[in-house]
Amino acid sequence: MDDREPLIERKPRTGDRGAALAIVLIALVGLTILGGAGMALTKDDVLHSENVEVATGTYYAADDGLMRYVGSSNDGSTASAYTIGDASVTVTPRYLANMGTGRAMYRIRSVATTTDARGATTSRAVSALAFYASGEIKVKGAFTAASGMLKNGDSGEISGQDLAPGGDPACPGSPGADVAGVVVPPGEYSQSGGTLVPDGDPPIDDSKTAEELLEEIGINWEAVTADGLTLADYTIPPDTWPTSFPDDEWPVIFVDGNHAVGPDDTGQGTVIVTGNLEMNGGFNWDGIILVGGYITSNGYQTVSGATVTGLNELLGETVPSSDIGNGNKKFLYDSCKVKQASKAAFGGLALVPGSWREEI
Repeated sequence: MDDREPLIERKPRTGDRGAALAIVLIALVGLTILGGAGMALTKDDVLHSENVEVATGTYYAADDGLMRYVGSSNDGSTASAYTIGDASVTVTPRYLANMGTGRAMYRIRSVATTTDARGATTSRAVSALAFYASGEIKVKGAFTAASGMLKNGDSGEISGQDLAPGGDPACPGSPGADVAGVVVPPGEYSQSGGTLVPDGDPPIDDSKTAEELLEEIGINWEAVTADGLTLADYTIPPDTWPTSFPDDEWPVIFVDGNHAVGPDDTGQGTVIVTGNLEMNGGFNWDGIILVGGYITSNGYQTVSGATVTGLNELLGETVPSSDIGNGNKKFLYDSCKVKQASKAAFGGLALVPGSWREEI
């Protein structure tokens, strides 16, 4: 028989049970407060991150707008508006000074504004000084050959009479004064047989040396060929010759070395060739052709605008004479086409280094 006393069940005291409940409630309240504080901090972090992202995007939009304006065909006389990402950008030029020789200085200011989903707006502004240059080159003849010209027979036409039509809004002041048909160094035009082909005011201008006549045109050939003075739309190589030329576009085609063109290459704009250029068949061009070496012309071409060869003479090179050969080729002066091509190639706005700043 078991003599041990039976176990007696102990019930928790009412006070102990109440203390445990209070501790649980306090813990829950504390956790709730901590959770709420964490959510608030997270929300603040998210809002801060979103604000930084919007402000950064707005800043880049303002800078992009400034670059777009300067890189466009704007001459600094009007403002432009762009939509860049979520930002509305307004770029406004302020005229500062006339620098002479077709140049002016502007302060270009770009303001970008972004409105977020909450309706809050963010604005950022940047500005820079910029020079505007008309880019117009001083053409003295329909065909300027700094190393001389050879012409076989009296077929074809080389005329310095300005063919530009009057009243063209793209070319105020056209037509202008007539220029020489051919510009060469003293005694460097040679024609075999027939009547004199060049026509203009005068038909042949051989009053200046090669260096003088090229410097008079005003092209910094070394900067064009070596320093990228003009930004080419096509660089050959590696690009290929463009296949289309919209009426309102005057592209710059830069050829590094020698090149040959034919009927399929007909178009408009500015052709810059560092070596020699061979023209074949029915190649036609409106605008400017600048060649470091010489031109060999075979067939029946028409160039309306202006042609310059022998520019490598400015680099100390000796360049053979351009040979425009036989055939009914035409080199005709057109001041309007020269203006449009040279403006696209050498004109426009350029930022002044070191003048960029963010505005507060």
